[in-house]
Amino acid sequence: MKLDVIIPFYNESECIPVFLAQLTKELSRIPGLLSRYVLVDDGSSDSTGDMLEGLARTDSRIHVIHLWGNHGHQKAIIAGLDQSDADLVLMMDGDGQHPVETAVKMVEFARVNPDIAVIQAIRTGRQQGLIKNLLSICFYRSINMLIPEAKLQKGASDFRVLQRCAVDVLRQYPDRYRNLRVLLASLSLPTFFLPYEVMPRISGVSKYRFGRMLSLAMDGWFAFSSSPLRISLFLMSGSAILGMAYTVFVLIAYVQHKVVPGWTSLIALMAFFFSAIFGVLAIMSEYVSRIYEDVRKYPIYRIRPKPAQAFTPQKPRDDAAKPAQ
Repeated sequence: MKLDVIIPFYNESECIPVFLAQLTKELSRIPGLLSRYVLVDDGSSDSTGDMLEGLARTDSRIHVIHLWGNHGHQKAIIAGLDQSDADLVLMMDGDGQHPVETAVKMVEFARVNPDIAVIQAIRTGRQQGLIKNLLSICFYRSINMLIPEAKLQKGASDFRVLQRCAVDVLRQYPDRYRNLRVLLASLSLPTFFLPYEVMPRISGVSKYRFGRMLSLAMDGWFAFSSSPLRISLFLMSGSAILGMAYTVFVLIAYVQHKVVPGWTSLIALMAFFFSAIFGVLAIMSEYVSRIYEDVRKYPIYRIRPKPAQAFTPQKPRDDAAKPAQ
């Protein structure tokens, strides 16, 4: 049985030697398993790329993909998935926080249970940091509220094993904005959940800052659900009802020769209406921007040639502008 191990790296040169040594040692103990390591350098600015290439020269099981620029964790994993052709695919991070022992358990479970398409590791305990833990709780609850068919388990991350059938299903969804954990949760594939405890990083600090977390959450909210558009309709309806009620109040005050509220109330009312309008426009702009990006059909990642390869610009094909069938 063949196994592809997909690991994205971004400025993790200090973690690579220890982590890969542990992982390759433990996976090599599984009898009858042919492992290949698809290591994705997500535009690292340190020596990560050179270190991965050095390992690939000494170990034929290691295949390195260099992305031109930093595209983000999800797109780096997708780049690895596009290169995968094995029976099983293991996804995990390369900083040591995903335990190697848990990865081995998932692979062994997948081998004897081919009818289980997804073996998903579930993080137990809290995230590191109160704010990060609260944001994580809000993300999982909001996804399950906006996307009822997505039974996203709290603590689910990109630490999982996929059967070949699950990988083939994922490839049928060519969306540019893919949040893999939300997509897999919405597909209702046969899934087994395996708990694990997060390990301390081997070295360095997390590169997943608030901006990246927010971008990942937005991909989950907007790429898989039209519920935010429905929320905008409720905002518009509420604004219209309040506006009509205020108009009735002004008319009654006029008929009864009472003093109409002055500029303060008028400005407050205008501010409320304009905020509701701009809120609707902001939500719609998210969808419009995603339509625009998808229509352009730009590649979702760019692979940088290896140092030994010559870069030859390719001419655009004549059928590049034709829509996909």
